[in-house]
Order: sequence, then structure tokens, then C-alpha cells
Amino acid sequence: YEQTGGNFLKTLWYISAPTFLPAGLCQLVALASQLSVPICVMQLLSAVESSSSSSTSGGGNILAQTIPYVLLIFFLSIMNAFCTQRYQFLSYQSGIIIRTAVTSAIYEKSLKLSPRGRQGLTSGNVTNLVATDTQKLFEVMHDGHMAWSAPLAIMIVIILLLVIIGPTCLVGAFILVGLVPLSKKVAYAVVKIRRRRVAVADERIEIITAMLQGIKVTKLNNYEDKFEARVAETRQREMKLVRREQAVWGLTLVIRVFTPVLASAATFATYVLVSESHILTASVTFTILMLFNMLKFPINQAGQLLSKAALGIQAMQRISQFMDRDEQDPDTVDVSSDSSEDKDGAVLEVKNGTFFVGTADSESNESSFTDEDKTNDGPGGAAAFTLSGVNLSVKRGEVLAVVGEVASGKSSLIQGVLGDIKSSDDTIVATRGSIAFADQSPFILSCTVRDNILFGSAFDEERYERVLDACCLRPDLQMWPAGDLTEIGERGVTMSGGQKQRVSIARAVYAAPDVALFDDILSALDAGTSQRVFDNLFEDVDNGLLHGSGVVLVTHAVHVLQRVTKILVLDSGASIFYGTWDELQMFEPQNPLHKEKLESMRSSLQLSSNGDVDKIPTEQEAEAPAEAIPSESIITKTENAYKGEIMTVEEREHGVSSLGIWILWFAYAGGFVFVIIQVILMACDRGSYVAIDWWLATWTSAAEQSITVFGREFPSQTDGRFAQFQYLAVYAVLVVSMLVFLAARSQWAVFGGIRACERVFSTMTRRVLHAPMSYFDTTPLGRILNRFTFDTEQVDITLSQFMSIFIIACSWLVAGQVVMIAVVPFMAAVNVIVLFLYVLILRHYRWSAADLQRLDAVSRSPIQASMNEGLDGSTTIRAFQKNSYFLGIFQNYIDDNSSAMLNFVSSRRWLAVRLETLGAFVTLSACLF
Repeated sequence: YEQTGGNFLKTLWYISAPTFLPAGLCQLVALASQLSVPICVMQLLSAVESSSSSSTSGGGNILAQTIPYVLLIFFLSIMNAFCTQRYQFLSYQSGIIIRTAVTSAIYEKSLKLSPRGRQGLTSGNVTNLVATDTQKLFEVMHDGHMAWSAPLAIMIVIILLLVIIGPTCLVGAFILVGLVPLSKKVAYAVVKIRRRRVAVADERIEIITAMLQGIKVTKLNNYEDKFEARVAETRQREMKLVRREQAVWGLTLVIRVFTPVLASAATFATYVLVSESHILTASVTFTILMLFNMLKFPINQAGQLLSKAALGIQAMQRISQFMDRDEQDPDTVDVSSDSSEDKDGAVLEVKNGTFFVGTADSESNESSFTDEDKTNDGPGGAAAFTLSGVNLSVKRGEVLAVVGEVASGKSSLIQGVLGDIKSSDDTIVATRGSIAFADQSPFILSCTVRDNILFGSAFDEERYERVLDACCLRPDLQMWPAGDLTEIGERGVTMSGGQKQRVSIARAVYAAPDVALFDDILSALDAGTSQRVFDNLFEDVDNGLLHGSGVVLVTHAVHVLQRVTKILVLDSGASIFYGTWDELQMFEPQNPLHKEKLESMRSSLQLSSNGDVDKIPTEQEAEAPAEAIPSESIITKTENAYKGEIMTVEEREHGVSSLGIWILWFAYAGGFVFVIIQVILMACDRGSYVAIDWWLATWTSAAEQSITVFGREFPSQTDGRFAQFQYLAVYAVLVVSMLVFLAARSQWAVFGGIRACERVFSTMTRRVLHAPMSYFDTTPLGRILNRFTFDTEQVDITLSQFMSIFIIACSWLVAGQVVMIAVVPFMAAVNVIVLFLYVLILRHYRWSAADLQRLDAVSRSPIQASMNEGLDGSTTIRAFQKNSYFLGIFQNYIDDNSSAMLNFVSSRRWLAVRLETLGAFVTLSACLF
């Protein structure tokens, strides 16, 4: 992305070209095969007509004339099948590559965002980018080659029509081409509706995310009904837009099916009326029908591509805007990776330190700005809080205590050292070696205690045990079922505040950093535990676990000041003292306010000393004396890790979807009434469509003689325009009837899907809200969010559309079988064999494909969970310089999902090749019979 100068489109092209270009070559061969079939059919019908009209033609002669065309049609159908499916596979593969790369880039970018870059950005925005917008880019790649193949196909088909029937074909061609601007308007309508729908969906996801993150508070305060009402209100607004979007999609379905029929009718009418010598024959009529049906596909695909491209452009703009957000400036902090040289020198140094905390309305993540660092007002563009006059130096083995009242700027100093906030031009922040950071709001991963402490570092058993003891974690581990391999749960839901803080401290200590930053870590611990942790870690740094580290300890515990190396006192955003304890005792500030606060701090220290804090026992000591603590290893063996598992494995069905799921969808769609009305409308729709083809066949049979239909005599076409008007009148009635039934069955199916998705979402929301807390303790947040983001999008849009298409396809299948057997009875035997093979192939496919599709859905949940963890812990991850480690984990999740999707796509192409091959054999049999 950086190499292309921030050109998002060019970046996508570079990563997809190796698979996207070969897909175009396959599409070209498939297109040539498709366009050759109508020509062969025309020659075949012409040969049959000439043989039928010649009384001297024998059976051997007609076979000799037609067999080459029959075999050529079969060969072209097979070649078209293989090339089309190869093209689709490579296109899907390109889409998967793009989706994987963009998702990974979004995660990597989220770890680099500066506080300014996070302004106005919610977790719902980022979740929607990953769950929805990357999916839109994936869908665009599938039809991307239609940008050139559709115009080429349209041009070739129009040329063939001109050759066959002359300029009269332009009437139908203009009708079909007129579909393009109509499709463009429809595409823009869809984009406009979807833009509004996505905004509402972001709002809904944000509400649900907040609800799930604070589910314990929600349940303790009995807020379930209030949250359900908020979600329902947002969902109602979203469903209004979903109805509009689906209604427009239903309209496009009508346009796609009806436009070729209208174009054919207009062409036939023009052809027979412009000249009385024009007679419709079977070879001309059905060749024209085939060509117009072929013309329908690229034109409809062009309209569909416009719609997908518009949605893809919108998604690309949203992602590009995210990628252009401000990143943390690497030059803010001068970091030296060499920690070996000058071991007695300073590992952390701040000169002329002036730090700016955003604007008054700035938002950040993971406690980047705490309440103590914010003021109520700030001018537009000006800092809401400024910390100035900071000068400090920390050497190895030194402990610098940073103290001050609330809102004095202590946490801002830590963020300034980490480079998370802006600094003035003359500010110098220099660190040497690695950094570790423990925040006052601990960042906890949804994994085991050990993994939280190691945080991607190598496992050193001896040091690990010492860290556990120093952070007073041994008694806790003894109480947990699997010791240090016990799963903590998302955001540490199974731990107390003190336990989470001690795990965070242990993580920083185990890293053996050159610079260790602790932001008010003692405030979450009870007095005894706080005292013991301080003694173990900070009392004698040179001989402890933090030897060789420079330590910065932000604290409100003033009683520890006489036990640290240096002290930095902050007040109202200014440094008022930096030095040792002895120097602090003699320090007399000039500012009366500063003097008053120093006196207050000294008084607090005196009271703390009189309180004999050193004798307060810890919680662990109260339960078990120190000598009772066993000295043996507390490290749990890997084979016992299962005892600490609390996260449930995501459930998924195996094999094909159960009949109950299908029945449930139809029940939610409207039940028995929906099914009966849908069957009646489909029967009328398919009946009118078949009637149109039957009437055309009847019309062509009157080329040279009159015919009788249902007791009424129709004159021969050679009788002139008066005779043609009678045929056209019946044709027009059938076409109008088809339009009415087509529109009715399309909209009825679509709105049935909408009713189903409304019921599914409301039921899901109610069940999740009223689930017990044990469910949330054992179910990752990403898994639940996946249901409310990607799965909801699939049910709202994709499932509704696919079910509509499935219902329509069933009606086409039945109508096709009836017509085929009625015209060629011998085809009944062929169809039985083909049906048997079809069932075998489909049965074999569904057992694997259904599981692959579920694996695709299941593997999305870890992506969502990992994304949320990355957003929550970006400050800690950056401080430990673990961006690459967590990006690698995230990319593994993406690879798992991409593998499942690619295998699912491959299985679909496997099925399509075999079904189209069976179709080619059916065509061969029909031609031979």
C-alpha cells in the first residue's frame, strides 16, 4: 500500500493479478464456446427443415447432415463447462486473496493508530470493515472480468442477429441495451439504500458490542429489556432499508427474466410486420431466442457488476479512509535497539518534555487517556491537557516513582514515553532496549494464565516460577483447576481485579525489559499484597527480577517514596520536583500552591508510616501461612491443560442441513399460506413462460399452411400482415400474463425471506440477552459478534436471495422436465438415468460442502475475537513491540478461514463441472432422439 503511494486500487491489482489474469483467459475461451453453440443449433435446425421439406431425403441423409452439428454442440458444451468453472474458481481465488490481504492490513493498521487516528472510530466501524466491506471486495472479484467480456459478448451477438434477420434485430437489441442505464439506476439505488443501511448496522453493532462487553453490569442492573428495546428500535430502522434493498433486488430479478422475452417479442413483431415476405421459421425463431437469451446474460451481468462495483467502491473508500488514518509517529520516541553498550548509562531520558493530550473530545483505546488526564474543555484543535517541564533520567537498577494528585498528568507521562501522545518539537524522549508496560486497566488475553504472562516470549521455567512468586500468584494458581494453564476468559471475566493486575505485572516483569513502565499498578491490590509485590520487585531492584532494568512506577502510595531511587512530583500538568527522597525533604517550592500540595503529601506519608503498613497480611497469607506454601513447581503439565478449559468449542452441524431447518425457514417466512401462494404463483409464471415457447412453435408451423388451435383456425403466415396480427395478439397476451406472474412470485419470495430474517434476529437477540452469565464466561465475544455481524448480513441479504433463487430454480426444473418429456417421450428414460447420477453426485457433494461452508462460518469467529483484542490492547501490544507476533496469530486465523472458503469454492466448482457435463449429455440425447 505504501509502495503504491496510498493508491488502494493499484494495491489490490498487484496482489490479485497472478490469478485474475489467467481467469480472464479462461473466460475468453468459455465465451467463444458459448457464442458458437447458437450457430450450430441454427445449422442443425436448417438441416432438419431442408430434409423434412424434401421428399427424396432418406434417413441416412439427415443423419449425415445433422450428426456433425450434434457432436460439435456436445463438444462446445463440455469445453464451456470446464473453462467457465476454471474461470470462476480463479476469480474466487483472487477475491479470497484480496479479502485476506485487506483484512490483515486493517488489523495491522489498527495496532499502529495514534490517539488522533482513533478519534471518531468505534469498534463497530472496524468490525464492519472486516465482516462486511472486505466481503464486498471479494464479491466484486468474482464478476470482475464481466467488465470486458459482457460488452464483447453483446457486440458479437448483435452482429450474429444482423446476419440472421437483418436490421430488425436492432429493435430487440436496443431494448436489451436500454437495460444498461436502467441497471445503472437500480445499482445506484441499491448503493444509496445500502449506504444508509450500513450506517444503521454500524449503530446496531456498536450497541450490541457495548452490551456484550458490559454484560455483567447489564445483568446486575436488569438492563436486558432496555438493551433489547434499543436494539429493536435500531433493527426496525435497519429492516426498513433491508425491505427497500430487497424490493429493488426483486425488481432486478423481474427485469433480468422479462427483458429478453420483451426484446424477442419486439423483434418478432418488427420482423413480420415490416415486410409480408418475412416468415417465421423454426431455425430462425429459436436461434433468435437463444441469441437473445445469451444477450440477456452479459447485459444482466453488466448491471449486476455495476451494482457490485458500486458497493465495492463504497467499501474500498471506507477501507481506504481507515488506512489513511493517522499512525503513531515512530520518531516521537528515540528508541535504540542496542541494550548492551553503556550499561551504566540511562535507559530512559526525557528532556524538555511537553506532551499534549488530544482535544477535549478525543477518544482513545485501552485507557490511553485516563480520567485523571482529561479536562472539561479545550479549544478546537488545541490540547485538552498539557504536561510540561518534564526532565528525567532513569538508569539501570533505578526506580523512579511518579506521584501527584488526580489529573496531575502521571498517566500522560507514561503515554508520552510510549509515544502514544503528541509532544512538542523540542521534546526529547530517548529509550534504550526493550520496553514493558503494565497499565492501570490490565489488558488480558482470552487464553491461559501462562500465555498471558509469556505474551509471545520464550518459556524460561526458572524465571517463570520466580515471577509467579514475586507477583504473589502461586496461591491463586493452586486454587485454579489447571494451574497456570487455566483459561482466563475474555477480558479476564473469571478473575478478580487484583488477579488481573498481578498477571499484568507478571507479564511486564517476565519480559526482562530494559525499561519497565508501571502505571498505578498497586491501586488494584489490597494493602498487604501491594506491600509484598513492592518488596519483591522494587525494594532491591539490582538483586531482583528487574535487575538491569530502569523502572518508572506511577503510584498514589506515597509511603513507598523513601524506598525508591528517584521521585518525580507532578501537579496540574507541570513537573514541580525531580530528585531523591532526601532532596524532596529539603525542597521548598516558590509557588504557594505547589508548597501546599507537597506538605499534604508529606503529611500523608507520616500517617502511612504511623499505620505500620508493613505488618498488614496479604489475602493469601491470611488463608495460608507463608511456610505452608509448597516449594515444588506450580507449572502445570500440558496433558492436564484440559482441566482449565472454559471456552466452549463452537458448535456446528455435520452433513447436510436437517429438514427441520428448512421447515423452520418456511415457517418464519409465512408458513403454509406462504408456501401455497408461492406454488400457485410459480405454476402460473412457468406456465405462461412455457405457453410463450409453445405459441412460437405453433406460429412457426403455420409458415405455409393454416392451423387450428383449440378449435379456432389461424391463417397461414403467407396471408400477410392480417394473419400475423392474430398471432401477435395471442403472443402479447401471454407476454403480459408472464410479466404479472413473474413480478408477483419474485416479490412474494423476497418478502418471505425478509419476514424470516426478522424473526431469526429478534429470537437470537432475546436468547443471547437472557442467557446466563456462564454462557458469556465460556463463549468468546468474537463468536457472538460474528452472529450479529456477518451471519446477520448473510441471513438478511444472501439467504433471502438464495432461497428466492432456489424456489425459482425448482419451478424451472419441473417445467423443463414436463416440456422435455412431452416433446420427446424417449427422454424420460434418459432423465431417469441422469437423475440417478445427479442424486449420487449431489449427495456426495452435500456431505462435504455443507461441512466446508460451516467451517468457513465457524472460522470467522476467531478473526472477530482477535480483532477486538487487538483494538483493546493496541497500546500494550505496541509497548512490548509484539505487533508482528499478534499479527502472525491473526493471519493464522485468516488463513484457516481462507482455506475453508477456498475448499468450499473448489467443491462447488467440482459439482458444477459434473452437472454441466450431465447437461451436455442430456442435450446430446435430445438432439439424437
